[in-house]
Formats: sequence, C-alpha cells, structure tokens
Amino acid sequence: MKPRLLAIMLALLAVACTKPKEKAEISLNLGYEVNGKSLVTDTLCYENEAGNQFLITEIQWFLSNIELKNEAGDWMMLHQPGLADTLDISRVYYIDTDIPESQTLHSSPVKPDHYTAIRFTFGLDESDNQTGLFTDPPESEMFWPDMLGGGYHYMKLNGKYLNSEGRLAPMAIHLGIGQNEDCTEFYQNYFIVELPIEFNVKANTKNQLDLTMVIDNWFRNPHTIDFNEFGSHIMQNQTAQRLLNGNGKDVFRIGKPTENENDIDMKKDNKLAEKIKNVMQMATPKPHFWNWEKVKERIVDSKFKDSRFKI
Repeated sequence: MKPRLLAIMLALLAVACTKPKEKAEISLNLGYEVNGKSLVTDTLCYENEAGNQFLITEIQWFLSNIELKNEAGDWMMLHQPGLADTLDISRVYYIDTDIPESQTLHSSPVKPDHYTAIRFTFGLDESDNQTGLFTDPPESEMFWPDMLGGGYHYMKLNGKYLNSEGRLAPMAIHLGIGQNEDCTEFYQNYFIVELPIEFNVKANTKNQLDLTMVIDNWFRNPHTIDFNEFGSHIMQNQTAQRLLNGNGKDVFRIGKPTENENDIDMKKDNKLAEKIKNVMQMATPKPHFWNWEKVKERIVDSKFKDSRFKI
C-alpha cells in the first residue's frame, strides 16, 4: 500500500474512532433584591439613600455578551439556543419581571469545564445597539427614539415614589444612549460587569448559576439619587445617565436574592388572608362578625389553622 494512501486511511480511522465532544447546558437564573430582601412589586415599602419612599411595578432590561472564563483564562460566549445569529441577536437576552420565563436565561450547549469568572454587558454596546435590531415585541418595544441616538433602552425600571409634596409621582429609571442638549452628540452609557465564580459545568447535568440585581444599589454609591431630582424624564438627562452608570458597578452579585423566614411567613399570611376573604365573600353577611378588621385580629390572636385553609 502506498504511504500516502495509508496515511489518509489512518487519518479517517482516527476521526471515526474519536468520541463526540461532550456538551453541557447552562441556565442563568435572575433575581431581584431591595433593602436586603426579595423584590415585592406594586407595594410602597422601600426607601432609598435619599430618603425617598418608592415602589417598583416592573423592570425590563437587556443583558448581552455573557461570557464565562475557565481556569486556563479562555472566555466562552453564551448564545441563546435555537436562535439564528442574525445581527448577533443570539448574544442578547431580554428580561422582563412580568414575563416569568424570561427570568431564566438558557444557553446553547457549552464545553464542560470549571469556570472562575462571568462577565456581561449591561444593556447593549455600540456595535449591537442599532435601530431595527428587533422587529417583534416585546424587544422592539424597548426602542430608544432616533433623535436621542436610536437603538434600544438598556433598562426600564418603572414605579412610583412619594414626592416632596407627599404625592405619588411616576418613577421612570430609563437608561440608554445619552446626548448633549441639542442632540448633536451621543454618548454610550452601557457598562461591563465581571464577577468571580466557582462554577463546575458538567455534561448531562442541569448546570445553574444565580445572578441577583440589587436594585437599591442603583441609587447609591458613589452617587445618591434623589427621585425628586432624577425620578423621571431622564432619557434626555445625560447627567442622570452617567450617575446611574457609575452606581451600576455593584448592582449585580452572584447568588439568589435574600429570603428570610419573615418573608416566607408574610407570604403564607397573605395566602391565608386571601382565602379567608374569598370565604367571606361567599358567606351570608352577619352583623358585627363579617368585619375584615376583626377577622385579621382573629388571625393574629389565635393563629387560625383550620384545615380548610391549609396552605
């Protein structure tokens, strides 16, 4: 047999006998924390560093260019599974507190390895943040007006706060491209976060990593954000955009939001109260008894545990 032909046959045999490379799946679970506890929406129960009382209704935002670093120092980009890499949208994740499934970011299969760091872009960088990147909602509804630089919001953090007159006022922390007063110059306000991790990714295993947004950190360190000054209409306020950009460096941490026993008890009490309310609505009203305030007192005094209302 000729040496050339033998070499080709050996090469083909080696390829045929090579085991397929193992792949692993990764999920990044997102959570939110305010004042050291898990986020509760639509409830006026928070206070920022400036003393503003506020509530949060929703958070809509983008994470992009999520990468993991292995012990050799190599970075690996995560891509959305089953998504064509048209205009690089597979590297961009949209997250919405009103869309539960968006709170878990799934990745195409990756190489099993031990990873020591994660980094990502909060928002979209200048190469990705182009008008027309998204054509369908909900991503397309994050558009940033062309006259203000185009592209898309990095984040819409919406809610309300008690203003200096003691009235509820809109709180719209909308981050994106900045501009000068006459909109002739534009400024990038996205930032890159890098965090240390100890993450063993194994094949044939549900590999999950938790990432928490510490919301109150947006409003402090190093800049104190007073909602009476920067609570809304900041899309055209580059000063506010840069202050929030500066505060964003410690907004994210690895791990789940803090949830203590008091939080769990409160959730149980709320469920119990809701069930008793439903029973009250179906019952025939009785004077001096079917009074909601008295029922609440009854719950507190006797720790009502009727099996019909078991949680």
